[in-house]
Amino acid sequence: MGKIFIECPECGQKLSFNEVPGYQNMVVECPKCHFKANASVYQSGMQARGAQGSDDMPTQLVAPPPTVSDVGQIRVKETNEIQFLKPGRNIIGRRAKTGTADIKISTDMYMSRQHVLIDVVKKGNGYEHHLVEINSKNIVKLNGEPIHRGDVLILKFGDSMILGTTEIILEGNDEDATRLV
Repeated sequence: MGKIFIECPECGQKLSFNEVPGYQNMVVECPKCHFKANASVYQSGMQARGAQGSDDMPTQLVAPPPTVSDVGQIRVKETNEIQFLKPGRNIIGRRAKTGTADIKISTDMYMSRQHVLIDVVKKGNGYEHHLVEINSKNIVKLNGEPIHRGDVLILKFGDSMILGTTEIILEGNDEDATRLV
Protein backbone atom coordinates (compact mmCIF):
# COMPACT_ATOMS: atom_id res chain seq x y z
CA MET A 1 0.00 0.00 0.00
CA GLY A 2 1.12 3.57 -0.66
CA LYS A 3 1.00 6.96 0.99
CA ILE A 4 -2.11 9.12 1.21
CA PHE A 5 -1.62 12.86 0.71
CA ILE A 6 -4.35 15.24 1.85
CA GLU A 7 -4.77 18.90 2.76
CA CYS A 8 -6.51 20.27 5.83
CA PRO A 9 -9.67 22.04 4.66
CA GLU A 10 -9.45 24.43 7.62
CA CYS A 11 -5.86 25.76 7.42
CA GLY A 12 -4.35 24.22 4.25
CA GLN A 13 -1.67 22.19 6.10
CA LYS A 14 -0.39 19.34 3.92
CA LEU A 15 -0.65 15.93 5.59
CA SER A 16 0.30 12.36 4.71
CA PHE A 17 -0.08 8.90 6.22
CA ASN A 18 0.41 5.30 5.18
CA GLU A 19 -2.57 3.86 3.33
CA VAL A 20 -4.45 1.20 5.30
CA PRO A 21 -7.73 -0.51 4.42
CA GLY A 22 -10.70 1.70 5.30
CA TYR A 23 -8.59 4.83 5.77
CA GLN A 24 -11.43 7.00 4.35
CA ASN A 25 -13.42 6.41 7.55
CA MET A 26 -10.53 7.09 9.92
CA VAL A 27 -10.49 10.36 11.80
CA VAL A 28 -7.57 12.66 10.99
CA GLU A 29 -6.47 15.55 13.21
CA CYS A 30 -4.50 18.40 11.71
CA PRO A 31 -1.42 18.97 13.91
CA LYS A 32 -1.48 22.69 13.07
CA CYS A 33 -5.11 23.80 13.68
CA HIS A 34 -6.45 20.60 15.35
CA PHE A 35 -9.36 20.29 12.89
CA LYS A 36 -10.67 16.71 13.13
CA ALA A 37 -12.71 14.87 10.50
CA ASN A 38 -12.85 11.64 8.54
CA ALA A 39 -10.11 11.35 5.92
CA SER A 40 -12.86 11.47 3.28
CA VAL A 41 -13.78 15.00 4.46
CA TYR A 42 -10.15 16.04 3.90
CA GLN A 43 -10.16 14.37 0.49
CA SER A 44 -13.39 16.04 -0.58
CA GLY A 45 -11.45 19.31 -0.56
CA MET A 46 -8.28 19.95 -2.57
CA GLN A 47 -5.64 17.22 -2.61
CA ALA A 48 -2.34 18.32 -1.09
CA ARG A 49 -0.29 20.16 -3.70
CA GLY A 50 2.95 18.87 -2.16
CA ALA A 51 2.12 15.25 -2.93
CA GLN A 52 3.92 14.84 -6.23
CA GLY A 53 7.59 15.82 -6.13
CA SER A 54 7.28 19.11 -4.27
CA ASP A 55 9.98 20.28 -1.87
CA ASP A 56 7.20 21.21 0.55
CA MET A 57 6.92 17.88 2.40
CA PRO A 58 3.61 17.11 4.12
CA THR A 59 3.35 16.43 7.84
CA GLN A 60 3.42 12.68 8.55
CA LEU A 61 0.56 11.54 10.78
CA VAL A 62 0.82 8.53 13.05
CA ALA A 63 -1.89 6.74 14.98
CA PRO A 64 -1.78 7.25 18.77
CA PRO A 65 -2.31 4.47 21.29
CA PRO A 66 -5.98 3.69 21.88
CA THR A 67 -7.71 5.64 24.63
CA VAL A 68 -9.01 3.85 27.68
CA SER A 69 -11.70 6.31 28.70
CA ASP A 70 -14.90 7.05 26.87
CA VAL A 71 -15.03 10.82 26.96
CA GLY A 72 -17.26 10.92 23.89
CA GLN A 73 -17.44 12.70 20.59
CA ILE A 74 -19.87 14.74 18.56
CA ARG A 75 -20.75 13.95 14.96
CA VAL A 76 -22.18 16.44 12.46
CA LYS A 77 -25.10 14.49 11.01
CA GLU A 78 -24.93 15.98 7.50
CA THR A 79 -21.18 15.49 6.88
CA ASN A 80 -20.24 12.76 9.41
CA GLU A 81 -17.44 15.05 10.62
CA ILE A 82 -16.35 13.87 14.08
CA GLN A 83 -14.95 16.08 16.81
CA PHE A 84 -13.65 14.51 20.00
CA LEU A 85 -14.61 15.92 23.36
CA LYS A 86 -12.08 16.39 26.13
CA PRO A 87 -12.65 16.22 29.87
CA GLY A 88 -13.80 19.63 31.11
CA ARG A 89 -15.30 22.49 29.13
CA ASN A 90 -15.94 22.10 25.39
CA ILE A 91 -17.39 25.26 23.83
CA ILE A 92 -18.93 24.46 20.44
CA GLY A 93 -19.53 27.06 17.78
CA ARG A 94 -19.33 28.18 14.20
CA ARG A 95 -16.12 28.26 12.20
CA ALA A 96 -15.17 31.89 11.83
CA LYS A 97 -11.92 33.83 11.63
CA THR A 98 -12.89 35.58 14.86
CA GLY A 99 -14.36 32.46 16.48
CA THR A 100 -13.02 31.35 19.85
CA ALA A 101 -14.89 28.07 20.32
CA ASP A 102 -12.90 24.99 21.34
CA ILE A 103 -14.72 22.94 18.70
CA LYS A 104 -15.62 24.70 15.45
CA ILE A 105 -18.00 22.52 13.49
CA SER A 106 -19.77 24.46 10.75
CA THR A 107 -19.93 27.63 8.72
CA ASP A 108 -23.70 27.75 9.45
CA MET A 109 -24.47 31.46 9.77
CA TYR A 110 -27.33 30.65 12.18
CA MET A 111 -24.84 29.15 14.63
CA SER A 112 -23.15 31.46 17.10
CA ARG A 113 -19.34 31.54 17.32
CA GLN A 114 -19.84 30.28 20.90
CA HIS A 115 -23.16 28.48 20.73
CA VAL A 116 -23.21 25.89 23.50
CA LEU A 117 -21.00 24.30 26.15
CA ILE A 118 -20.67 20.58 26.79
CA ASP A 119 -19.01 20.09 30.15
CA VAL A 120 -17.51 16.58 30.44
CA VAL A 121 -17.37 15.71 34.15
CA LYS A 122 -15.50 12.68 35.54
CA LYS A 123 -17.79 10.51 37.65
CA GLY A 124 -16.99 7.27 39.51
CA ASN A 125 -16.72 4.86 36.60
CA GLY A 126 -17.03 7.15 33.59
CA TYR A 127 -18.01 10.60 32.40
CA GLU A 128 -21.19 12.65 32.56
CA HIS A 129 -21.95 15.17 29.81
CA HIS A 130 -23.66 18.42 30.82
CA LEU A 131 -25.21 20.61 28.12
CA VAL A 132 -24.98 24.23 29.23
CA GLU A 133 -26.81 26.99 27.37
CA ILE A 134 -24.37 29.91 27.35
CA ASN A 135 -26.62 32.75 26.19
CA SER A 136 -25.83 32.35 22.51
CA LYS A 137 -27.75 34.61 20.14
CA ASN A 138 -29.53 31.60 18.62
CA ILE A 139 -31.53 28.84 20.27
CA VAL A 140 -30.34 25.31 20.99
CA LYS A 141 -32.65 22.34 20.47
CA LEU A 142 -32.08 19.09 22.33
CA ASN A 143 -33.86 16.11 20.76
CA GLY A 144 -36.12 18.54 18.88
CA GLU A 145 -37.09 20.67 21.90
CA PRO A 146 -35.68 24.17 22.53
CA ILE A 147 -33.76 24.60 25.75
CA HIS A 148 -34.06 27.71 27.89
CA ARG A 149 -31.43 30.35 28.60
CA GLY A 150 -29.09 29.20 31.36
CA ASP A 151 -30.31 25.57 31.33
CA VAL A 152 -27.89 22.82 32.39
CA LEU A 153 -29.02 19.38 31.17
CA ILE A 154 -27.43 15.93 31.46
CA LEU A 155 -26.85 14.37 28.05
CA LYS A 156 -26.72 10.72 27.06
CA PHE A 157 -25.10 9.13 24.01
CA GLY A 158 -27.45 9.35 21.05
CA ASP A 159 -28.85 12.77 22.00
CA SER A 160 -29.30 15.14 19.08
CA MET A 161 -28.63 18.87 19.30
CA ILE A 162 -29.48 21.50 16.71
CA LEU A 163 -27.18 24.52 16.71
CA GLY A 164 -28.44 27.01 14.15
CA THR A 165 -29.45 24.65 11.33
CA THR A 166 -26.68 22.11 12.02
CA GLU A 167 -27.56 18.84 13.76
CA ILE A 168 -24.92 17.18 15.92
CA ILE A 169 -25.13 13.84 17.72
CA LEU A 170 -23.39 12.98 21.01
CA GLU A 171 -21.73 9.58 20.66
CA GLY A 172 -19.43 7.31 22.60
CA ASN A 173 -15.94 6.84 21.25
CA ASP A 174 -15.63 3.68 19.17
CA GLU A 175 -12.52 2.12 20.73
CA ASP A 176 -12.48 -0.64 18.09
CA ALA A 177 -12.18 1.84 15.23
CA THR A 178 -8.76 2.80 13.92
CA ARG A 179 -8.21 6.55 14.02
CA LEU A 180 -5.39 8.74 12.82
CA VAL A 181 -5.83 11.36 15.50
